[in-house]
Amino acid sequence: MSASSSANAAFAPFANDADALTLGEFNVENHTDHVALFGNLEIRRDAEGLRQAQTLKAVLDAVVTALSGADLPAQAAAPGGTTARQVKNPFES
Repeated sequence: MSASSSANAAFAPFANDADALTLGEFNVENHTDHVALFGNLEIRRDAEGLRQAQTLKAVLDAVVTALSGADLPAQAAAPGGTTARQVKNPFES
């Protein structure tokens, strides 16, 4: 989902692992177990800034609505297979 299509199609959080939204250098990625937000977004005091702010607000409102209507655990379990482990620094002797 691009920023331009977001006005036509609502962002459905946690619906799939495919939807993505880009606002300038800011990205929103949809996943079935989380929504990832990363990058940089400068909201300027102009019509484009207003559009970006409204789009971001709509996405976050959709996330809050989806979470509010769910039976949530206190903390989600970490995804399997992503545990970190310490390795030896190859640059140290």
